[in-house]
Parts: sequence; structure tokens; C-alpha cells
Amino acid sequence: MKIELHIDQTEAAELADRAKRLKPAGPPSRLDAQTNAIQFLRGVGSRATMSLPAFYLFLGSNVDAPGACSIQAYPGTVFTHWARFSTINTLTLACRKVFDHSADRMRGATFAKLPDTQLEAVAAHWANHSQRRTDESLKALDLLREVFRQCSKPSNVLLDTAQPTLCKRIGLLKQHANNSAAHLSLEHYEFSLLDCAHFVSALTLIGEIIRTFDDPLAGNEYYNGIDEASLAAAKVVFPKTPDLRLFRNLSISDHAASCWRFDRDTGLQMLLEQLPYAISWF
Repeated sequence: MKIELHIDQTEAAELADRAKRLKPAGPPSRLDAQTNAIQFLRGVGSRATMSLPAFYLFLGSNVDAPGACSIQAYPGTVFTHWARFSTINTLTLACRKVFDHSADRMRGATFAKLPDTQLEAVAAHWANHSQRRTDESLKALDLLREVFRQCSKPSNVLLDTAQPTLCKRIGLLKQHANNSAAHLSLEHYEFSLLDCAHFVSALTLIGEIIRTFDDPLAGNEYYNGIDEASLAAAKVVFPKTPDLRLFRNLSISDHAASCWRFDRDTGLQMLLEQLPYAISWF
């Protein structure tokens, strides 16, 4: 009697195939300026959807009280510290990525320098996609370009005392993302919950402006639904999470529309300075 052993090489073959397909075979494809701007804005909207649940889990994981976590005893302590660490890194890394000041593709600073001709091309695409007027999409894009001009700067510039409130807060979060020592510790870092709330709420409104024109089928309640569900989910894991929903008394869709429908300077002021008062987080 002869026994033959056959080792299943399926996973090894699939791994080799994935490695072959994803191994760089030359310089990456270069997108034209219009496509690059559209894809960058879509990425900003995606980070807005991820930042809302991260914010509420960060809020809940910072409650220092018995029974704050639904997971009991030591496992709950481990999970709480992991959630606190992971969520704040999600927020600060999203902040750095959205408002990156480096001169590269799909960066905030790159979009901030988009020429009028390219901005008009993106506006025409948005108008066709959303069945809205081109002048409306151009107003929205003009506001977004100015937001990125103001906020996509190095931290040492953003943290100047003369900078707008949101810019300083973005500077603080970018400092966390840029300092590797901050990613190795759960110790306090120099930003507050209000700094996070202003950044997340502003990013959400920016995401809603993008959704309005780039993904109209998602509906006007898209971000309000995520905001409500994110707090509800956090309260399941951390029952003592404060009942402090960012947009409890504010329609995200209506407020975002107000930002771009007004003149650019008014919309900019609403995002950079007035937003904490509009959502009652100040």
C-alpha cells in the first residue's frame, strides 16, 4: 500500500497571481486635471462618511466611568483603548489626507490651484451628472476651491494665530498625523474634542456639497442618516457616550446648500468660523 500526500497549492498560486498583478510595472497612469479633480473630491466625500462614525466612537471611548464600555472587565478595557487609539488616528489621518499641502495628484493643495478653465470643466460634468444648472455647480466648486486654498497649508502656517478657527484646528490635527510619536501612545495630545467636532462637521458639509452634484441618487438625507446611525452604534458599544449628535437640529443638506448658494465669502465664513455655533458645539 502506498500513501500519497498532495499539498493544496491553491492559496500559494493565488498569492503569486495577486503579487504579479499588483507589482508596479512602470510609472502610474496620469489622470488629466479634470478627472483628477473629480476623483479627489470623491475621495473627500468617502473620508467624510468614515469620519462621522470614528468621531462618535472616539467620543464614547473617552468616557472614563464604570460601565462605559458594553464589553465587561479587562477585555472591555483593551477594546476601549484600541478604539480610542484607532479612531483618533482615523480622524487625524483623514484630516491630513484631505488637506494635504504637498504638490501631488489628488491633494487639497492641488485642487486649490485648479485653473478656472478646469474648474468650469468639472462644473459642466457635475451639472450633467446631477441635472442641475452649470452656474450652481460652479458656485459650489468655487467655494470648495477657496476652502482648500485656506486649509491646505503646512501646519506651521495653519497654526498662526491670525488664521481662521477651522484652519488652526486642522493644523492641530495634522500635527498629530505628522508626528510618529503621537501614534505610539495614548497620552493626551494638544487638540480638544471641539477641535475634532469642528473638523468633522466641516468635512461632512463639504462631503454633502460633493454628494449633491456627484452622487444625487444617494439622497438629501444621506449624511444625516450616517450621523444618526454613527451615534447610535457608538452608544451600543459605549452606552455612556454623551447624547451629543453633531447635526441633531440641523439638516446637513440644507446647511451645505446655504454655504454654496450664498456668495463665496459668506459660505467660507460659515464653514471656517460660524459652524460650531450652528451645531451648538462651542
